[in-house]
Amino acid sequence: MNWFKAQGCYVIGGVPTHWRPGNEDSRPGYSAVYHAFNMLSPWMVGRISDLAGADHYYNNVNQQDQAECDALGIDYQPCVIPGDLQSGHRHHGELMWRQFYNLTRVGVQGLYISMFDEFNEGNQIAKTAETGAWVPAGSGIRALDEDGTACSADYYLRLTHDGGRMFKGLAPVTSVRPTPPVV
Repeated sequence: MNWFKAQGCYVIGGVPTHWRPGNEDSRPGYSAVYHAFNMLSPWMVGRISDLAGADHYYNNVNQQDQAECDALGIDYQPCVIPGDLQSGHRHHGELMWRQFYNLTRVGVQGLYISMFDEFNEGNQIAKTAETGAWVPAGSGIRALDEDGTACSADYYLRLTHDGGRMFKGLAPVTSVRPTPPVV
């Protein structure tokens, strides 16, 4: 990493969620490696499934990660996830919006939206089946209205756009999701 940085490259590291304490999904003793990056992007997929989880990470991980990155002159870019559609985590955008809100308040330097098209894992933001009528019978795949709220196929793309506007200071910082599920 230092060689690339010496060549003028800006080096971003996709790192474990618990890079800072060096436990759980991280290797102990790797802090010097993590600290060598220009930006850290910790992986959050599978860590958050509800609003309480998003708030837990805000209070117990994200704020402390940002403080350490600030102290070391490293940029911080955590993941924002829509939630696993197949597991019913999305809550028609509330989970994703809470992360946009929390991370904007933390003051992160970037956001990594995870993922655009991972239909196999059910955490995509790409256009998705609006109703069960759009899903092959017997497939077990869930549609965007899985929680009883109708959502347009492009809803998570629009939600990402609005979250980006808030993050960039082009819209007010608000805990209330401004994106209507259906246009």
